[in-house]
Amino acid sequence: MTCIAQASQLEEVILRGCRPRHQWALGLEYEQFVTRPDGQPVPYEGPGGLEEILGHLQTWTGWQPISENGRLLGLKGQDGRSITLEPGAQIEFGGAPQKEIAGVQAEVQEYFQWLRRLREMYDIRFVAIGAQPAVAPEQIQRLPKARYDIMEPYLQGVGGLGIWMMKATAGVQVNFDFESPEDGALKMRTAFALSPVLTALFANSPIRAGEDSGFATWRGHVWSRTDPARCGIPEACVREDSQIADFVEWALDVPMLFLQRDGALVDMRGWSFRRYLDQGAQGLTATEADWDLHLSTVFPEIRFRPQLELRCLDTQCPDGALALCALTKGLFYDPEALEQAWQLTAGWSYQDRQRTWHAAHRLGLAAPAPGGGRLLDLARELLALVRLSDQEATYLRPLQGLLNAGFSDGELHSQRFQGEWQGSLEKLVEATACLGS
Repeated sequence: MTCIAQASQLEEVILRGCRPRHQWALGLEYEQFVTRPDGQPVPYEGPGGLEEILGHLQTWTGWQPISENGRLLGLKGQDGRSITLEPGAQIEFGGAPQKEIAGVQAEVQEYFQWLRRLREMYDIRFVAIGAQPAVAPEQIQRLPKARYDIMEPYLQGVGGLGIWMMKATAGVQVNFDFESPEDGALKMRTAFALSPVLTALFANSPIRAGEDSGFATWRGHVWSRTDPARCGIPEACVREDSQIADFVEWALDVPMLFLQRDGALVDMRGWSFRRYLDQGAQGLTATEADWDLHLSTVFPEIRFRPQLELRCLDTQCPDGALALCALTKGLFYDPEALEQAWQLTAGWSYQDRQRTWHAAHRLGLAAPAPGGGRLLDLARELLALVRLSDQEATYLRPLQGLLNAGFSDGELHSQRFQGEWQGSLEKLVEATACLGS
């Protein structure tokens, strides 16, 4: 293992993610809940459980198993694709990097063919909504994975809603590239700056544990109450002069959870990575692998792993996930659009950003924007900045439909749940258990 002697090496590890423009790609990470038709979660263990379902997927895909202590927890394809389980047995598809959105679409379509077979076999639903609709996390069986044995009790002691985050939320994430420290810094601070707008545009989790939460994105609110030390929008990372070094400095002080040595986890609760780097711990010296593992446990709205990972979004039906890919490519891979996207909120203070971020969780696109208007207005301006080929621009149609209607899915689902659906979880599940065409 490569040892780290000083903090300057940590930024160098991240900068190994730099890629020349002609190699830029996108990677989709896509989570769903696996439920009965009434929204009740399918457990991990037992007949018809997620472990058994993964066994079928292993047979159909031929991918290699990901196991721990003899328990099947996921699958890994030779091309980089994966199917894994989150702590509450949410199922996640991880795509291989794709230069064209059509490539992402092809991956998702094949994945959903497998999900359709499973739906027919078990009469289950793959629900694309950001919060578990029927039950609280205490009613959800946790995945038997060692890292969660440390994470769960830690999160129970901070923030207030960390167990909701682990076991009862689902998101969609996009990984994208940068070509230099300057490009990476601009993309980082722009993504942080846009978090309130993107959160509102993709809000999709008003219902949780059988009732309306009062939030357009309950999932977004949960993340804001998970652990203030490791989540949210770090102030140092969203200034006009913010650099990747500011992200490193922030992450150095995020409380550690664990290290890995000889296949086992070492409990590091109570330590920061800065202290560990300076002093060592339990006879161990910091390594690049330790830093990478630590970065997997920091949960801001955007992070380096070492590519940029946009994390602030509720999961969507597949056309919404592809629209997110198109939006990301059309904003972050065009220099003029990227600079204009930063300028869209450049005049906001940090207090403005925090206040608007929280308002987006509750009100979605109806949330007020600093200086007047609503986030709906800013979302329309943002979409107008996107630069894509005519072919790839067609993937934006779901977002254009939302903006024309003036509501996020979270706002619309709340209205329907309280109105025409009459509080029916079955109707909510039916509306969000979308498997594409």
